[in-house]
This record gives sequence, structure tokens and C-alpha cells, in this order.
Amino acid sequence: MRFLRRVLNMLVVLLFVSLLMFVLVRVLPGDPVGAALGDGATKEQVEKFRVQMGMDKPLQVQYLAYLRGLLDGNFGVSLMEPRDVGTIVRERLPATLELVLCSLALAIVVGVPLGILAATHRNGPVDQASRLWSLTGVSFPNFWAALMLQLVLGAALSLVPITGRITGPPPEHITGLYLVDALLSGNFKAMGDAARHLITPTIVLAVGPLAQITSMIRSSMLDELAKPYVGFSQAVGMPRFLINYKYVLRNAFSSTLTLIGFLFPLMIGGAFVVEKVFAWPGVARFGADAILANDYNAIVGVTLVICLFVVVVNFVTEELYVALDPRIRLER
Repeated sequence: MRFLRRVLNMLVVLLFVSLLMFVLVRVLPGDPVGAALGDGATKEQVEKFRVQMGMDKPLQVQYLAYLRGLLDGNFGVSLMEPRDVGTIVRERLPATLELVLCSLALAIVVGVPLGILAATHRNGPVDQASRLWSLTGVSFPNFWAALMLQLVLGAALSLVPITGRITGPPPEHITGLYLVDALLSGNFKAMGDAARHLITPTIVLAVGPLAQITSMIRSSMLDELAKPYVGFSQAVGMPRFLINYKYVLRNAFSSTLTLIGFLFPLMIGGAFVVEKVFAWPGVARFGADAILANDYNAIVGVTLVICLFVVVVNFVTEELYVALDPRIRLER
């Protein structure tokens, strides 16, 4: 029953987002039909194209037709290129997911140990450095960090590629994630090539989340270390290492898990800037181009797909939170 209620809530959210975006993109300034056909288009050509796209009909008719199309998996045709939006999104989505997942993994792998060290060595050099990093990391503009890494690591030192997702031929398509596809197909040359292209955009996108995860782990660990059960465990002779990693970290990570679910949509938003700077062929870059071109179908399609992933991630995060904290399960 609870699962069905959650699924129903997800559908309501998606329906609301589709309606909201449908209305918003139609009150934006500019004529998407004129932008698609160019300045040289005649009034007859513009009107004919508007009729072909169904944009001459009332808004409520357009929205109902769009909903029927969504149920059939049809997002409409993009004005930027004469192809179905759903096809374009399916082609580009793996690139964005690979970038976001690698950045999130980097933030967790570095941020969690750093937060633990800061909490267990309070007011020490590591703690001071982590607090400084937590303050500065969340203040870094993505576009500035991207340009600096391109300038230093790419242009000056020639250590990594400046733009793109891969230089040579891509690996055999299996999942669309180049690292996974290269590993599954045994194409380690393509895997190394894709990994080199991932380095700079992954670092840029991970800067803010890494700082937030470090700060959250440190704060949560300090709260747990001050609780009576820690002192009692020490009094009965339990090793400090065991206390920290078996009990304190598990309790502290519950709140961090909630933060990770909150960070995912923020990282998707950051990907719009990062993909644009690094010419990364992902769905976020396609969405940014669609906004500039007033491509209604593309804007709504990209927004719905991103919203779907955010809702699913939040659902999974909440379930993991319940699994880590049995008290939440009992309350429900």
C-alpha cells in the first residue's frame, strides 16, 4: 500500500511538472517557429510550419495532445533538429548520467573519509583544512572552475582533453555509459580515452557536493560522538576504531544519505553549465540549447526526464534511509 502511494505521488509530481513547464515555455518571449525557420522565412512558411507542429490550436488542446503523446512515448519533434525529442534524449541521457554519477562517486569517496578524519581529529590540521574547504568549495562557481581547469590542465600542461567525451572511436554500445561499455566489451583503449575526458568535468561538478558531504559527515559524526552510548562503549573496553566505524559512522551517514538525495538534482542543474563549457554531448547541454532556441518540445521533454530521475533517486534515497534507521520503519 505504501509503495503504491509513493508511485501515485510520483505520477502526480510528473503531471504537475509537465503542466507547469508547458505553460511556462509558452509565456517566454520569442517565436520558436521563426527561430527554427530563420529570418528568411516567409509568413506563409511560418504559418504552415505552425500548423504542422499543432501550435495554431488552443493551449488546452495542445496540452491534451501532448499528454497523449507522452503516454505513447512521443515527446514531439525538436525545432533545433528534425528528430523526435525522445530519441535525442535517449541518445544523450547516458552521457549526463555518467558525468553526474562519476562526480557523485568522487564526492562520496573523498568527502566521507575527509569528514571522518575531521571529526575524529577535532581542531587538528585536518579538521581546520576540511572546514576551510567546506566554506570555499560551496562558493566555487562551476563555470569559473571549469575554465581554470581547462586553462591549466588542458591548455598549459596538456594533461587532459579540453572538450568532448571521447577522441577515438567509442566502445560498442551496450548501456551508453562509455566506461561501462568499454569495460564490458574489453576495449580498454576506449576506456582510458573516455576516462581522460571525464577527469576535468567530473572534478568541476564534484567540488560543491564534496564540500557539503565533508561538512555533513563531520557535523553528524561530532553529534554522535557526544552521545552517551559512545562513552559507555569506551568504558566497557570496546576499541575506538570499532565504535567509530560500526556505530557512529552508520548513524551519522543516515543524514548524509538524505543530503546525497538532495544533491542529485543540484548536480543535474550544475551539469547544464559544465556540459556547455566542456562541449559534453549530454542531455543537460541539449536542454540548455533548447532554452536558448525556445524549443518548446525539447524543453518540456528534457525537464520531464530529469524530473523523473530526481523523483526516482529521492524514492531510492528514502528507502535506503529507512533501511539504515529501523526507527523510521517502526514509526511508519
